[in-house]
Amino acid sequence: MSLVGALMSAVSGLQTAQAQLQVTSNNVANVNTPGYTRKTATPETPVYGGEVGGVRLSEVQRTVDEGLLRQLREHIARLTGQSVQASFLDRTQILFGQPGDNTSLSHSITQLGTALENLSVTPSSLANRASVRDTARWLADQMNSVSQSIQDLRLEAERQIGVSVTKINDTLSEIQDLNTKIARATAVGDGAPDLEDRRDTLLNNLSQEIDIQYFKRSSGEVVISTGNGRLLLDSQAKTLSHSDVTSMSAAVTLGNGLDGINFGPTGIDITQEITGGRLAGLLTLRDQTLVDLQAEVDRLSEVMADQLNAAHNNGTAFPPPTTLTGTRSVAATDAPAMSGTFRVAVVDSDGVTVEALDVDLGALAPANIGTLVTQINGMTNASASINAAGQVVLSATGGNRIAVNEMDSAVTTGNATYGMAQFLGLNDLYTTGLGFDQYHSDRTASDTAALGLAGTLSFDIAGATTNVAYAAGDSLTDIATAINAAVGGANITASVVREGSGYHLEVTDANGDNFFLSDSGTLASQLNLRAGSVGTAERIALRSDILQDPNLIAHAQLSSAAGLAAGDVAVSSGDGSAARDLADAFTQNINFSAAGALGQGTTTLANYAAEIISLNATTAQSMSDNVSTGDSLRVSLENQVADVSQVNLDEELANIIVLQNAYSASARITAAVSDMLDTLLKMV
Repeated sequence: MSLVGALMSAVSGLQTAQAQLQVTSNNVANVNTPGYTRKTATPETPVYGGEVGGVRLSEVQRTVDEGLLRQLREHIARLTGQSVQASFLDRTQILFGQPGDNTSLSHSITQLGTALENLSVTPSSLANRASVRDTARWLADQMNSVSQSIQDLRLEAERQIGVSVTKINDTLSEIQDLNTKIARATAVGDGAPDLEDRRDTLLNNLSQEIDIQYFKRSSGEVVISTGNGRLLLDSQAKTLSHSDVTSMSAAVTLGNGLDGINFGPTGIDITQEITGGRLAGLLTLRDQTLVDLQAEVDRLSEVMADQLNAAHNNGTAFPPPTTLTGTRSVAATDAPAMSGTFRVAVVDSDGVTVEALDVDLGALAPANIGTLVTQINGMTNASASINAAGQVVLSATGGNRIAVNEMDSAVTTGNATYGMAQFLGLNDLYTTGLGFDQYHSDRTASDTAALGLAGTLSFDIAGATTNVAYAAGDSLTDIATAINAAVGGANITASVVREGSGYHLEVTDANGDNFFLSDSGTLASQLNLRAGSVGTAERIALRSDILQDPNLIAHAQLSSAAGLAAGDVAVSSGDGSAARDLADAFTQNINFSAAGALGQGTTTLANYAAEIISLNATTAQSMSDNVSTGDSLRVSLENQVADVSQVNLDEELANIIVLQNAYSASARITAAVSDMLDTLLKMV
């Protein structure tokens, strides 16, 4: 080798050592920089014309394990979704209290049962009536509060969904920009390891928001898709969109007032495809977990109100009131299926009969509410009318009092049967906003699967009947379509509404007019198709006049003796039979159809409330355990990634010594060759 060649080799050694020192010093300087990965540049021997030409450095490389990074990001997506759910579920625990707490929902139900039990023993006690009033009001308020809190949590999840979508779009835009810069550097043969570090940090951030898949092209660019394969970023980023709502209620669900996650310019709804990240956790909370919880509280409120109203409508206060006003809106032409006998009596202040009327509902001609009102209005000492609000009003004349007895009256629509007083709401304890202009069913797993039911639904609209046949191969959507085709002209619309992980049927009259349903098959019973709408817990309230005057609480019953006539004792001040029936509603086992995450079962009201609390607590604890386990795995994965990528300060300092020695050796060679060249030049 010539002296010039030796000099060039020594110089390349100096330059290489200098470049390696630069890389090492950057590693040392960024030892505590988040997201920074250790950089290395490996010396290699260039060969020119078959001879070694000194030394040079390869391209600066990051020290990373892509497999570990991919595993970590997949785990981060799953864990973040669970963490956000655990956070919300922890907050739901305070809504109900613990099953044994004095403030728990189940305890409040038990308290009302106890208050009614005391009233049945001493019905004349003003203190006992006030206790029933106060406890009943507190229970309704508690249900309202729980329902409102659930909807507040759903609204908070909805707002965070909007924030998450914005973060995803912003992160994708940043990664797109980095892709361009990295591709340019790669194209000219320069690496861009620091830009790749920044991109890795953004990929970590993106995986916190949504589950992703990705791969790297030879150009250095990364291509990103959702976990389900929707392309989020190739040469251009695709935009996700979501329209937030400003208020929330139980009736607002995905596709029924709530927007999903829309993908790309065509706006394809990919809500159901998102399975990981914060976004998935928030969607699960908003559309399933909290919807299920609301459905369970609604079912409790609905069943409790039905049970108590049935008993309260069959009872009367003592002395009875001068007027009974229904809580439901009806029309004179309303013609539900009616049968049995309904008793109305006018009594004096001592409970002695002044006049009694037994109405044979099956003999009404025409068989509608108008005919019933006309018959009662024909009494000498009572009047009956339908007021401007559509409420039936029964009033005693001459300073007398009025009372009713359900006897064996039965009014059936959908899957529910009421006594006539309960149907009209003449003496309700609780109001729930129940009307007969809207019906809804329990949840089914699918809106397109065949239900396997056959029969005919009959719609009674202002006394006229329209039949809608359904076959075994029909799905919920098929039945809704058939209803719309048959009665759509009467402004009645059937729709299939997503609820949690299932669907329910809603049938609504747009004008608010009543209609009534009967079924030759088992559709109404299998789906529990009944009057009303979701959100009973939002609306349940103690009847307003009882709130003002607890003496209106029914504790006695109008006599059901055959041939009740003037002069007979119809109501007794010491009668606690109605209060006893009300109290029995809290001790008897009641059939609860499936709601939310609770299956069908038979239990008491208080036990059902306790099951809601227990299931919610179990779910919250299970999610918390998952997060705890997941955190441990995350730390383990992060440590493994750090072992590969993190700068080891001791190792870098040791490397500096090696490079310093190499630099010194190359400098000595340079000096020696330089001296030799000087000597050679002098000789020449």
